[in-house]
Amino acid sequence: MREKADSDLVRRQNRLLLMEALRQHGAMARVDMGRHTGLSPASITTISSQLITDGILEEASATHAPAEGPQRRGRPTTQIDFNPKSANVVAVKVSIDGLELALADGRGAILARRTSRTTTYDADPAVFGKLVADEITALLAKARVPSSRVARVGIAVQGVADSQAGTLVWSPAFRGRNISVSAAIEDRLGIPCRVANDANMIAEGLIGSDRERYGGTAAVIFMGYGVGMGLIINGRVYHGPTGAAAEFGHMNHLPDGPLCRCGRRGCVEAYVADYSLLRWASGQAMTQAPSSNAIPHEDMLALEAAAHRGEEAAVSAYAKAGEALGFGLARLIAILTPSRIVLAGPGTRAMALIRPHLDRALEAGVVDELRRNVEIEVVPIATDMIIKGTIDRALRHVDREIFALGPLAKRVRELEDIS
Repeated sequence: MREKADSDLVRRQNRLLLMEALRQHGAMARVDMGRHTGLSPASITTISSQLITDGILEEASATHAPAEGPQRRGRPTTQIDFNPKSANVVAVKVSIDGLELALADGRGAILARRTSRTTTYDADPAVFGKLVADEITALLAKARVPSSRVARVGIAVQGVADSQAGTLVWSPAFRGRNISVSAAIEDRLGIPCRVANDANMIAEGLIGSDRERYGGTAAVIFMGYGVGMGLIINGRVYHGPTGAAAEFGHMNHLPDGPLCRCGRRGCVEAYVADYSLLRWASGQAMTQAPSSNAIPHEDMLALEAAAHRGEEAAVSAYAKAGEALGFGLARLIAILTPSRIVLAGPGTRAMALIRPHLDRALEAGVVDELRRNVEIEVVPIATDMIIKGTIDRALRHVDREIFALGPLAKRVRELEDIS
């Protein structure tokens, strides 16, 4: 009995290994699968054939492999990829005064989107989960996809998310705390749901897009309506025991500093987030309560333009932001020594104004021997890594918790019959 259990475990691990390679590198021939996974040709043939039979993978178009000799064509090699009909997942990004939803297929391609403007701050905690469930229902109706075809829902939110309980513990998008989301979606739609921090989802998206580049130890800092961090350790995003780890934005920069949206004073976010930049530039008191509303895009563009013109208050606001961010990163480097720090989000648009002050704070905050090998890069602000990362994470859950377990041909055929 033990021998069979061990055999089943190895089979599941090998199925998952092959699927992880396809998620990372895209469609490939069986010979390339062997190079990426280390599995034998016989194992690759057996596993890929079973996954094709199960409806999880499919044979894509063939390409010609090079042959020996001039101007000779080799045998066509069959490419293997995920069957886009194998499953669907839904990603939901929750931000101040709005929801953004995306429906994706088994390859991660987005099939439909939906945006909903809603006053999140005063939303009733008892009904918010039902509201999200209704928005998902509307998205699926628009795409003509039954809920039975959706294998996972992923929710990304700014603030502290408890992935185990499925709750938003605290978020600047809400007045209330401990808002249950997953339970309402699972009860109403019958779809498993996971809640996570939005910066962690950026990290998941980066790993999914380039595991080689981001597969070591790295930190992803989100800058915009708030400040968050996704922490990658040995190629995996570190969520902590409840999913609430790596709250970089609410690490204290200076005691008794400006008031943060979290209710405490002196957080890094209270210097770097969009609302804090506007507060510094307008000369408001440090104890002035931050606005609970989303900051209009036009307001931030105007502030950046004022700083580029050399207006003192605007320049000073970005200087304070760069200093707080730099000293925060210095502490991070001293503790973790990541190989890479990625700055992402709309706040990076003003990096030219922030970076000189960030660099000076880094130089003052950590010895050269620790910071010299840390590469700092900026992700283009047009890249929607939160939605991408939420989709990627949901699909990886499907791979691990459903597809790796065993034959699924009957289930997949039933889902196709329903659609």
